[in-house]
Amino acid sequence: MPLTPSQRSQIASYKIQIESLRKDLQNLKDDKKRKSEYYANAIKNTKDANSKRSYRQSKISAVTSIANQIDSKKRDIERVKGYIKNIRG
Repeated sequence: MPLTPSQRSQIASYKIQIESLRKDLQNLKDDKKRKSEYYANAIKNTKDANSKRSYRQSKISAVTSIANQIDSKKRDIERVKGYIKNIRG
């Protein structure tokens, strides 16, 4: 059964959403890499043990937070793909 114009426009809208989510996902991955490098350099360049411990904890917290956001974006992409699949039948 062919798709109606309304269904086609819905699918097009969902594809735009997926593209936007993929861009957000890439930005999060880049941010995760930058923060990881920043904290690695901070840990490497400090001499104080307490500062190193603090930087390590901050790095773990920041990277974990971004990883959770990445997982959320991936779930959002899969959800929108499911919407498209349901429309197509």
